[in-house]
Amino acid sequence: MIAAIASRRFFKQVCLCAAASSVLAACSSNTPVPVSDTKPVLPQLLQSPAATQPSWATQLKTGAFSCEMGNKVEIRMDGRVTDGVTLVWKGSSYMMNPVSTSTGAVRLENKGEGLVWIQIPSKSMLLNSKIGQQLANDCRTR
Repeated sequence: MIAAIASRRFFKQVCLCAAASSVLAACSSNTPVPVSDTKPVLPQLLQSPAATQPSWATQLKTGAFSCEMGNKVEIRMDGRVTDGVTLVWKGSSYMMNPVSTSTGAVRLENKGEGLVWIQIPSKSMLLNSKIGQQLANDCRTR
């Protein structure tokens, strides 16, 4: 009985190996494909509007934000993405530059003023990194 089971296993392994080798042989081709027949995919990707913008720009929410305690923040993207983002806070405008994050959150900074704007899908907040203080929290577009 054990010998019969062992011979069945061996037979299955031999069949699988034979099938695999015949499939691989069928996939191989000795006919070279001319380079002129290949079509590059990259130019098609570059024509896509999303491919021309950095990932933070496609995730950035712009407009008027209402925050806790009656605070208001406005985010504008004037002109090209490379020009940065304008943040309006208490009547003053600040140029904000994107900073990469490991979490996927949108982070904009103005190092001179110490302002940091962080956007996550559920809310946004404005921080002052120089004094370590939250300026506006729970900001949402309404």
